[in-house]
Amino acid sequence: MRWREAAVVAVACGAAWPVAATAQDSLGGAPRPPSPAAAPADSACATCAPKRPLKAALEGLAVNVFLNRFDDWIRNAYNPWEGYWSRVGPRTWSANLRYGWEWDTDDFMTNMFSHPINGSAYFRAGRQNGLDFWESTPLPFLGSAEWEYFGETARPSLNDFYNTSFGGIVLGEMTFRLAALVRDNEAHGTGRVLRELAALPLDPLGGIKRLLAGDWTRRSTNPREREPGALALELRGGARLAVDSGSDRHRSVESVLDADLTYGDVFDKPYRVPFDAFEARLLLGAGGNPVNELHVTGRLFAHEFTMKSNDLRMIFTVGQRIEYSGNPAYKFGGQSIVVGLQAGVTLGDNFDVRAAGYGEGIMLGAVDAPGAGIDSSRRTYDFGPGVGFDIGASLRYRTFPVLSLRWQGALVHSVSGSPADHFTHLPSVEIGVPLTRTLALGAYGGWYTRRSAYAGSPGEATTYPDLRVYLVWQTDARPGKRQTP
Repeated sequence: MRWREAAVVAVACGAAWPVAATAQDSLGGAPRPPSPAAAPADSACATCAPKRPLKAALEGLAVNVFLNRFDDWIRNAYNPWEGYWSRVGPRTWSANLRYGWEWDTDDFMTNMFSHPINGSAYFRAGRQNGLDFWESTPLPFLGSAEWEYFGETARPSLNDFYNTSFGGIVLGEMTFRLAALVRDNEAHGTGRVLRELAALPLDPLGGIKRLLAGDWTRRSTNPREREPGALALELRGGARLAVDSGSDRHRSVESVLDADLTYGDVFDKPYRVPFDAFEARLLLGAGGNPVNELHVTGRLFAHEFTMKSNDLRMIFTVGQRIEYSGNPAYKFGGQSIVVGLQAGVTLGDNFDVRAAGYGEGIMLGAVDAPGAGIDSSRRTYDFGPGVGFDIGASLRYRTFPVLSLRWQGALVHSVSGSPADHFTHLPSVEIGVPLTRTLALGAYGGWYTRRSAYAGSPGEATTYPDLRVYLVWQTDARPGKRQTP
């Protein structure tokens, strides 16, 4: 397991306990009162750091210098395609500035997973130095450009610039908020230190800065990001039966761990700032690359068409999304903007239905296929922009989804790799049977289909059935005073 993959596993495990400890139920139970010293969400932020944009940019630069020197001095980084790629200097910088951008041939996980994680460090540098969401967005672009021109001997990579920058915004804001949720500035003693340690995988640079500044033990007011309103966490552990999309139709059964996190309830919390509500899913499985899936969608803007007291609610939403699926049989990833409607309907005292439909603009997607990629290289997938859709509905019992239906589709037009258009579809169904307030049995069935149309060559299609059974642990959904869904 590579160190970046280990960090993601640590994020899921290290953040689970503190998140669960502060979880709230959006349909029942009195919400936890905010800290007395916390500022209202629509007032000036009394707990934010002063705005220091220059310091934020310099911290991003420091991250790049540290990573480059670590790769060269400690790892002695080398690969057959680029040689000792971290041994940079004026000659390589001049060459990169002269020759400009290209599409690289790195493996799928490096391009679609690792680069967004690196970009999140640049974004968090802005948030930690008092900048808001929009003020922090230029920093991943700046940090990525610095690395592409000056951090490697290879020419600047256009796909790396996209994935590091746009993916870094999504993962940076998500981890910034989760780190604030895990930490507790008002706590003390061993519990306080354990929370600081648990937040380190989410925000390594911020955690080190807090340690050096004495903030691991100093008591102060918590930031407003620590009060997301409703919060839900589900952990699923079980087995997975998959059928490979190759010609031999190889079947495999392996263990799987799935974590779903919902930060903020869009029907309970009116929109105020970007990512005040987001959803994240992390899927870990056996094999060479244990991170099989990472999907995060955060709202950038929302407007409700109905009253909060209505049984039927309707909200217009604009969101930003990162998708990464690196299963043994298929790979799909991308950075996108989604626009659509979210609906909620009350059905009696304990049941409600949540539904959503989105159109998706894919700024840069990646799809693997037998005929895709670049000849005589390790790249077996295509890059390109595209469009897509995502529709789904869920029947919930006391906030627990007992039946969920979803259908996702995308068209990616290749601009790097094979001359092709790739069409993908993924209908799926999930069921859950509650056993106690925190435990349930669940099952998932999905059917991934890809059809590729190549210019001047025969097209081809493939399918990938995916079946899972698991035990579910969920945050406590306590019945109480009825609220709208």
